Amino acid sequence: MNNTDFPEYGRQCELNTPWRGYHRATVVERNGYRFIIEFSSGATIEVYPDEITFD
Repeated sequence: MNNTDFPEYGRQCELNTPWRGYHRATVVERNGYRFIIEFSSGATIEVYPDEITFD
């Protein structure tokens, strides 16, 4: 399994607590128990599943 072979890959999500004004992102990778999400600006951060809500 690679870092993009999981059901949530490519899904839109919303942060429960905005990060630098951003609140919507796309799941682009999985790193252990955390997701790496990407914002429209191209910035990426790691979040735990309980920090986001899927559409």
